[in-house]
Amino acid sequence: MAQEKQNIIVDTLPDYVEQRRDELLSKVIFGGRTIEKMAKQTGIKTKAAINYLQTDPVFQEGKGCNFTPQGEAELTQREIETGLIKVNMEFCPDTLLGKWAEYLVAIRATAEDLPFEEYLVESIMANINKKMEKAVWQGDTDDTDESLSHFDGLLKIANAEADTVKVPIAANTSAYEAIKAVYMAIPEEVLEKGARIFVSPALFREFTQEMVEKNYYHYSGAQDANVQEFIFPGTNVRVESTPGLTGTGNILATYTDNMFYGCDAVDDKEIFDLWFSKDDRVFKLAVRWNAGTQFAFPDEVVLGTIAAANTASATK
Repeated sequence: MAQEKQNIIVDTLPDYVEQRRDELLSKVIFGGRTIEKMAKQTGIKTKAAINYLQTDPVFQEGKGCNFTPQGEAELTQREIETGLIKVNMEFCPDTLLGKWAEYLVAIRATAEDLPFEEYLVESIMANINKKMEKAVWQGDTDDTDESLSHFDGLLKIANAEADTVKVPIAANTSAYEAIKAVYMAIPEEVLEKGARIFVSPALFREFTQEMVEKNYYHYSGAQDANVQEFIFPGTNVRVESTPGLTGTGNILATYTDNMFYGCDAVDDKEIFDLWFSKDDRVFKLAVRWNAGTQFAFPDEVVLGTIAAANTASATK
């Protein structure tokens, strides 16, 4: 019976991946909560300029037939650099199939009959997306953590930019007061463009509990339909629970069109392959893609940093 199971999986794995390769690659390249919100720039091999048009039309007296050109149209360019990432894994059928066969029995008992390989692939993609979510925020090419060292994330970029509005926050400041300090520092033009405030899940939990204690629990709005967001009372600015900020003492405010995610996604350099190798009798998985982050306008970013003594939101 065990041999029969092995033959079934050897036959179905390649077909499953072949049929859904584009979809699987898309989930790897563009998966993750933050990446889904960011502006995308594709076709990047290693480095490319973010092209963002700024215009400033000038009002003139409309009477008369003369033509006097005034105003500016400037193409602002900032460089986005990507890093090439790969995942290589192998699975031995002798140690894997028995466990998954037992799992599939339980699945079938609930009338969910999905193939073994789908659970395997979906689990791997979910964990890739989880690591990419963290890398988008905490990536650092100088980091010793392999999951973070392929490109610089938003926090490193914001910290390094002189134009970023930086807000130091004292240790043990309440979540509400910390978020309020960042909100008050947001430039008016950023508020008009749809500012959002990104915080760690731990700080978000503290914040929402404070809202209850402050008797804001009756406050109604979009946050009632999504526990990952809460509109800061008295404003139209969303505070968002952001897994990529876990373990940091940072609060970042900007608008999503200012946050760029770069990748290739138009070439054959992206890989998602899963096959059975007859040479060493194991299943092999190869995934490869590139990624990078950047802000179009660093001066429209507010970065709050809570002092490390606040153990609930310790800095990285």
